[in-house]
Amino acid sequence: MTLRILIQVWRMAALFFAAGLAMAPLRSLAGGVLDTLVLGDPASELTHRLSSESSETLAGGLGEPARRLLPLSPVSHNGGFVRFHLKVDPVRQNYVTVKLWGSDRGMERGRLLLILDGNLQVGYRHEGDHDVLNQSDDDPLYLDRFVYQTVALPLAHTQGKTEVDLKIAALGRMWPYGQTFQQKQKSFTVASRGIYRVYTHTAARFEPPADERQGLAPADKLRPPLSGDEIMAKMRGTVNSRLGRLLADQNPARPGARGADQRLLLLAEAYHTPWTVAYKNPATIAALLRAADEFMVPGWIGPQWTGAGPLGEAIARIGPDPLLERALEELIDVPVEHPFVPVVHHPDINSDATHVVPKLSGEKTRMTRREAWARFLQASVDWNRRTGRRPYTNQSMIVDFGIYTANRGLALIEPSRALPEAQALRYLHEAAGIIPWTGNDLPDGGSDKRYGADYFLVSRKGISRELGWVGTYGETILKFTRDMAELSGDPRLREQLVKLQTQRLFFRYPSVDADGYRSMRLTSEIDNRNARFPKESAAYIASDIREDWWMAIAAYSQDLVSVGAVQQMLADNQYFPRLARRIDDTDTTGMMRNIDEYETVKLLPPSPARIPATRGQPDYAFADEENAVLALKHGDRQLFVNFYFRQERGVSGATRILEVEPAMLRIATVLSDFELDATGEFWTRRDHVDF
Repeated sequence: MTLRILIQVWRMAALFFAAGLAMAPLRSLAGGVLDTLVLGDPASELTHRLSSESSETLAGGLGEPARRLLPLSPVSHNGGFVRFHLKVDPVRQNYVTVKLWGSDRGMERGRLLLILDGNLQVGYRHEGDHDVLNQSDDDPLYLDRFVYQTVALPLAHTQGKTEVDLKIAALGRMWPYGQTFQQKQKSFTVASRGIYRVYTHTAARFEPPADERQGLAPADKLRPPLSGDEIMAKMRGTVNSRLGRLLADQNPARPGARGADQRLLLLAEAYHTPWTVAYKNPATIAALLRAADEFMVPGWIGPQWTGAGPLGEAIARIGPDPLLERALEELIDVPVEHPFVPVVHHPDINSDATHVVPKLSGEKTRMTRREAWARFLQASVDWNRRTGRRPYTNQSMIVDFGIYTANRGLALIEPSRALPEAQALRYLHEAAGIIPWTGNDLPDGGSDKRYGADYFLVSRKGISRELGWVGTYGETILKFTRDMAELSGDPRLREQLVKLQTQRLFFRYPSVDADGYRSMRLTSEIDNRNARFPKESAAYIASDIREDWWMAIAAYSQDLVSVGAVQQMLADNQYFPRLARRIDDTDTTGMMRNIDEYETVKLLPPSPARIPATRGQPDYAFADEENAVLALKHGDRQLFVNFYFRQERGVSGATRILEVEPAMLRIATVLSDFELDATGEFWTRRDHVDF
């Protein structure tokens, strides 16, 4: 498929911005407001024949009238609603925009659904190309200012009409990974955010009337600094306390004990970290062997994406130490009664065996740990490279890093069974988008190339390809690529890491955190894979995700852009407050790494680089044609467009737009014109309310 018209549109937009014509091309699309309902205003509500259940009026932001929806009695996953009538155009595409107060916050405020003609839900409840009317998250959307959110009305249900019956209903928050209805759909227990106005219009870009009151951007102020030394000292204590318990644990290995893979990695790195109690400590080796025994259990290879990768990585990280190598050889070459040794029955690898998992026997077998580890590592390498490779970028990185690390460990303890280093490195190059991703290996050589011979997991511009542009999932690949580059020492991976980091920085915009202090945000509003926004305020070198502690890339690569982003974060006093929130984090290895990485970064010379959208930085226009995504900055305004918004089922023209101005924020899902090379295949939208 090619999106020829779209490519021309965003190239033209880029030229307009670069030429200093500001928002002229967008403003030409504004206007066309057909009707306006002012919630909380008796006259307007009467004119639009408003009725409601479980709602109340209030004086909200800037004293403006509004309504909010209340829980039902008894409490349900549904909440109250307001129902009203608004004018529409009988021929043209119609849009509904809702005005909200950007300071409202809290996931418990739930979601706002738009219902047409009494029972037609407009958009999906979670992660569709057409979204809910609004959803609340823990951070405010745009502090002290109004937010305008736009959705498209189905054309087939407005044609021939001059008025429509609309309802806005409250729904409790959702957890998409829930396995039951109760786990997934939470009850609606507190009042919704305030709803101020509802508009119908025909222009894709909504422009509020000039006489409407808008908020003001909060004064630029720095968050008060926290004592970094105190936080780091407490984290050092946490790391050593946890390591001390691991070293003191003399209990026999507990097969399948939770977190054994993470303990392996923690012990392996701590052994070479001078300030830890595990440093060059013989007890560390004994603890590592216990963790390895717990880790090697039936059923791990196949269901777990990493396979035996953590064991191989631990061996690789401790292997270069000569004293440790001798001690380890003595320990792993003694035959033992090992109840967790895998006896591997390799499946026939063919197109019909993709769900066959190697059988790992738990029967007691007398063999050395070296033999047991070698079998486990080899089974993992074979399984993941022939059957387990995944086409989403972040998932591919997890699986392929597991192939590489398992093979690295195998090469150290049983070289004859390992793949050549160059062959193992290929999986990392494919996962990082340096060379085409080729899918699973075939038994007789070659790969299945399920997406052809020229499919890359990263676009030419350096943005990951996971159903299009992704926000938080896209950020995880920064940490994964750093780990691949650091462990392999491969210069091509390091160069790719710098490219990935540099290009993703275009998708930030200046804002304030929940307390009103200067910060940067990720453009998660246009995310293809995550329906949560805003995704916590802070987004500097990476967004606020569990896989990243913010120092790793700058400490490793030391390129000017990454270092500049980190130094900007430190200057904004956003680093230590984030650490304070993670003071009891379960990621002990990440915490330990971060302590040393911070020590490295704070000694680096000042970088002139700053995140591109930072106020005072030059205007820019960035377009990634393969992902159909656009980022623009002109002065103190930013525009982010995802032309291929959640369209993995079929091309629908849904386009997601985030427009940031000092006085307001716009989030819109609109319809765009497109061309494609038709395949003759069609996808009929099902009547699902979710996904």
